[in-house]
Amino acid sequence: MCKDISVMIDNVKFTFRVGCIMQYKNSIIIEKSPIFKHSVIPGGRVMTLEDTKSALLRELKEEMHTDFSNREISFHHIIENFFTMNNVRYHELYFVYKLILNDEDEIVKNRDNKLINYDSEGDWYEFVEIDKLDSAYILPAELKDIIKSNEFGKTVVRDS
Repeated sequence: MCKDISVMIDNVKFTFRVGCIMQYKNSIIIEKSPIFKHSVIPGGRVMTLEDTKSALLRELKEEMHTDFSNREISFHHIIENFFTMNNVRYHELYFVYKLILNDEDEIVKNRDNKLINYDSEGDWYEFVEIDKLDSAYILPAELKDIIKSNEFGKTVVRDS
């Protein structure tokens, strides 16, 4: 059975994650939570023996109940993320993809309703205008610049 790649090594939690910049016109989708103050882009953990694009498609299907496997999803960025959360130090590899949404997508058609995350109790999605990202609390914070960029890149983030 495949499991999420998330292991403790020498008191550091290593995680392997994927995320998706889901853009519709001048807005992107962010995930919000009643537990955390920060927002993230849709995605989740990669499982053992799973490539990153398959992991992303699985996560989007689990969380949004939508199959994007027939869509063009492009690889956009790699983030090496080092941070501390709840007194746990993290070393995270974060592969970021980009998907351009259109008027035919159900999530776009329902954007004025509360878009729930079906895989995480209480979490939901919101559309945020790209030019208003600076006032949003998104982690890692460097994602704001990555979202605005149309160039492939790699970023190292050391919050601690």
